[in-house]
Amino acid sequence: MNLTQRSLVTLSLLMITACSTKEVKKHIDKNITTPPPPTPIQLVVQPIITPTISAPPVEVPITVPQTEVGVQGDFAGNYKLMDFIDYMHNYHEFSHKELYTLFSQAQDTNQMIEPYRTSRPSSGVRKGKWDRYRDMFVYERNINRGVAFWQEHESTLNQAYQTYGVPPEYVVGIIGIETAYGVNFGKKKVIDVLTSKAMLGDRRENFYTKQLEKFLIMTRQAGLTASELMGSNAGAMGYGQFIASSYLNFAVDFNNDGVTDLWNAQDAIGSVANYFAQNGWRRSISQVAVRAKYRGNRFKRLNTGYKTKYSQSKLRRKYKITPRTKLRYKGSVSLIKLPKASYDELWFGTHNFRVITTYNHSTFYGMAVYQLGQAVKKRKRGY
Repeated sequence: MNLTQRSLVTLSLLMITACSTKEVKKHIDKNITTPPPPTPIQLVVQPIITPTISAPPVEVPITVPQTEVGVQGDFAGNYKLMDFIDYMHNYHEFSHKELYTLFSQAQDTNQMIEPYRTSRPSSGVRKGKWDRYRDMFVYERNINRGVAFWQEHESTLNQAYQTYGVPPEYVVGIIGIETAYGVNFGKKKVIDVLTSKAMLGDRRENFYTKQLEKFLIMTRQAGLTASELMGSNAGAMGYGQFIASSYLNFAVDFNNDGVTDLWNAQDAIGSVANYFAQNGWRRSISQVAVRAKYRGNRFKRLNTGYKTKYSQSKLRRKYKITPRTKLRYKGSVSLIKLPKASYDELWFGTHNFRVITTYNHSTFYGMAVYQLGQAVKKRKRGY
């Protein structure tokens, strides 16, 4: 076989193999065309654009709702107050929002500047300890205020006497000592005072925390605005200067208007009388204090004060201490010493005198209430 024949055989075999492939391949091979030549690459030069520099965007402050941020202001971040708010929410059903708003408005009274107080001019007369104390409350203007208060509210005072057995002069005496008949209810907001003392480390912070709790309950019950009420440096309120716990225990709606309001004279009169009645005032004991006589100018033989109790017969027999006027009271008496410039006054205090001192645990306080009440009573009667 020559070269030409071998080439024909080889070509025949290749054609047989190609015919054995799939029809798809055959179809594809038939459609294969030669691609056109590539298009020459053309470079396009873009102009350089300089970016415009503008001012940074103004930051708009985001106002977060009060309920989300808690207490703001002077007491922000105070953990004691946060715990207290949770307690009031859990045990007394106050809302967090309400308390956050209230305490955010409260101010730290420790940062407040007290106004300068001028003292009354001295009369030049030497005075004892008792005289100096008495003169703060029992003076002409206050006596005249007491007469005006009694005349204006005489029917209410008489009603309180009928209801509770407390004569008007002792209710009048209390209100005159506490607020000068409404002249001085106090110059600080109660919420500020109680929050500062309860949450900022006062030595009686437990007491004031309890008073703060009672104050919030009190204002809710009475429908009063807690952020507006004014009181003393100790958080006492109204004509009678009740603390919050005393309000809840002793305050009464004496004018029956549906609100127990200690800034209302009628409610205050009934509340003071009720306080005395609840603390043991005895209607049958008409005398509160009677001046006593003893030998000498200074009394040092026995302990004195509202807490003391002595048998009248023993004082008479053993110590020669007797009343200057008739004492109808038969029970044990307290010995009350009032130091004056050159001598000591000595008084017998009855059971009802000791009841007065439950309002303020002070012998001088009890005697100031008694003497102011008596002075107003005498002035009202014209002597």
